[in-house]
Amino acid sequence: MKTMFIALLLVATSFCTISAQTDGGEITTISMADGIVTGPAANKPVSIQPFIVVDTSFIECVYEHIIYDPVKDKTKITNEILEVGPKASRYSLYGTYQRDSVVDSYSNGITFGEYMKISKQYGGGDLTEQIKDRKEGLLKSYDNILEDKYYYDEPIPHIDWVLTDEKEEVCGHDCLKAIAHLRGRDWTVWYAPDLTIDDGPLKFCGLPGFILKVEDDKKEHIIEAIQLRESAKPFGYRDSDFIKTDRKKFNKMMEEYKSDVRGFMSGSSLAPTNLDGSSTLKGKKRRLFYNPVEKD
Repeated sequence: MKTMFIALLLVATSFCTISAQTDGGEITTISMADGIVTGPAANKPVSIQPFIVVDTSFIECVYEHIIYDPVKDKTKITNEILEVGPKASRYSLYGTYQRDSVVDSYSNGITFGEYMKISKQYGGGDLTEQIKDRKEGLLKSYDNILEDKYYYDEPIPHIDWVLTDEKEEVCGHDCLKAIAHLRGRDWTVWYAPDLTIDDGPLKFCGLPGFILKVEDDKKEHIIEAIQLRESAKPFGYRDSDFIKTDRKKFNKMMEEYKSDVRGFMSGSSLAPTNLDGSSTLKGKKRRLFYNPVEKD
């Protein structure tokens, strides 16, 4: 749907309101400030991709992720969630988890206007999720850059942990400290031996207990559990026309996009334009907030 793509462009280019013509000639106004869509397209049904169930969770852990970007000298805080099942786990943005839960409650379908309002409330546009498939031994990553959705897999990383006797309480659990070097960063994690679950946020796993806190030595990434709860909820991913790639190619492309969003989009037939057809991408190089977990 053309209007859906325009909404995604708004997130990337920081516009507040736009009037767009749909393929059917209808005028729709999208206001990202309040999540309101007006015009005939607002009442049209949204086609949601089918949900592919991977496993059913028995526990969920909500984390607070503090990210510091030294180039912009800014800090961003997001909430993320790990859903753990007997065979697999999924790590994703908590806003995506909330949004999908609300959207799935619409048994008779959802309109474009309703979907945009919910996306504004909980977050929308970003895919960004990882599935650890323990049966296959694979870490499967799903992500997007603008409207393009990407998928790649890799073996679940083997991490050479150094265990220590240092202790810290995290989210009500007595945890032990472990350290390791992985993909360009030195990491410290705190795991709970009383939770006999070999898992943790992002790619982290391989310890005799559930990982509740992760931080790098420069404290540019601090991920800490803020809620643990029992669950019995199926999880997986939305089927889509994913572009298959690999980890390094995707990370390089994401860096190019975040480092110069105007340059990345210039020349594209899908680049946003003003009503007179002129490009909205003119101007100096624009860098987005960016500091990846993986540096190599």
